Amino acid sequence: MPMTFARLLDPSFEDDDDPFRHYDVRGEPLEDRLYLPCGIDPHRKVCYAAFVHPLPHRQEILSHRSIPNQDLPSALWLVQEGRRLADQFGATPIYVFETSGPYWRPYRLFLHQLGLPTATVSGRQTKRAGRTGTRKTVNDLKAAFLIAKVFKQGESHASRVPPEPLASLREYTRLHFFFVKHSVAIQNRMFDIRYQIHPSFAGRDGLLSKPTIPSALALAKQELVHPAKLLKADHDELAHLPRRASRGKLGDQHSTALQHSALTAFISPYAVDALSFNLRMLAEAYEHIHHHILPPIRARIDDCLSQLPFEQYLTEIPYVGPVTAGTFLGELGLPSWFKPVDSVVAWFGFDPSTSESADHEMGISHLTKRGTKYGRRVWWLVGRNWSRYVSQGCRMFKKEFYVNQLSYDGAICVIAAKLVRIAFAMVRDGAHFDMSKAFPS
Repeated sequence: MPMTFARLLDPSFEDDDDPFRHYDVRGEPLEDRLYLPCGIDPHRKVCYAAFVHPLPHRQEILSHRSIPNQDLPSALWLVQEGRRLADQFGATPIYVFETSGPYWRPYRLFLHQLGLPTATVSGRQTKRAGRTGTRKTVNDLKAAFLIAKVFKQGESHASRVPPEPLASLREYTRLHFFFVKHSVAIQNRMFDIRYQIHPSFAGRDGLLSKPTIPSALALAKQELVHPAKLLKADHDELAHLPRRASRGKLGDQHSTALQHSALTAFISPYAVDALSFNLRMLAEAYEHIHHHILPPIRARIDDCLSQLPFEQYLTEIPYVGPVTAGTFLGELGLPSWFKPVDSVVAWFGFDPSTSESADHEMGISHLTKRGTKYGRRVWWLVGRNWSRYVSQGCRMFKKEFYVNQLSYDGAICVIAAKLVRIAFAMVRDGAHFDMSKAFPS
């Protein structure tokens, strides 16, 4: 794409509805040519840019500047200065971002629309590069220089933004993950409060042991969990609430049992109204998330899955539903980005970090936990379900846990890594799930 400022400043020059239409995966990794790197350290209000000499043995900073965010003239300076300096060496300017936080994305999109190459490094890489120097001074200029240095050492990677609908699928599944995480936090908070004020109500064998069943939520919303509140409640009203919430499954006997439990409970006078109000707000928040927020998100995920330009059959895997399949596809991006399947396992964070010297393993291998935390968490849960409810997963878990002496989490991660390999092979080949091939006897 020719680089002209008019394409950015005047939308009539071309349709900008799809800003990633020029993205070509065949250009990755970066072509083998002389690049003049510009390290960019992004922050909330400003970013610092430093152009570094393109030759590998030269470490001079040719130009640097602090750029206010959302300032078009300053952003255009990046382009103009890069062209001016690169022409002196017959090089190609490339803009290298540290991907800490969301602040690098607008600049990357701006430069990508102009047809300029970009690359990314992680904050961990920049920090490790800074440890090689004798001076420990840290400032924005040095950070921008270190970002460019990581690129010159060949340790950066081309920035990969998935095309539609994978980009939207990634954002929808991450939003779903966000609200589910808060839903779990709400459940844990409700259990803690219920156990403080009415242990027999909230215990494992309690009357309403799960805080999120409809009857328990109905009582919490009416502030009828604390024993003092239950003893003051009208018996008919107390029977009506669970009966309506449970659709007739619970009634008079249940309300009698609740009042009897309140009579025998150890009543604490501590913050009765405040804790009851806590439960009411938490119950309403939980119901709002599950009735009004998560359903439309799941509908959007289903819609994105139906728009994929290729066939995928991930939901044929036991305990993999649309949200889990969408998380895998959104976090994976294009399958052609990954060559060996081990790189996919590493991207999902299930790759063990091994240390070996003189043919001897050193220390304990831990998971790298690199790549996508969203995909790692969701597929760890899938692995846990397999270890409990699928015979092949149960056998794998027993082997890793009892024979190979791995920890519980380690054994689950082995199962999750296996499932990630299977899922990637299915997406890459457009294949159906076959248990006999995935887990041969």
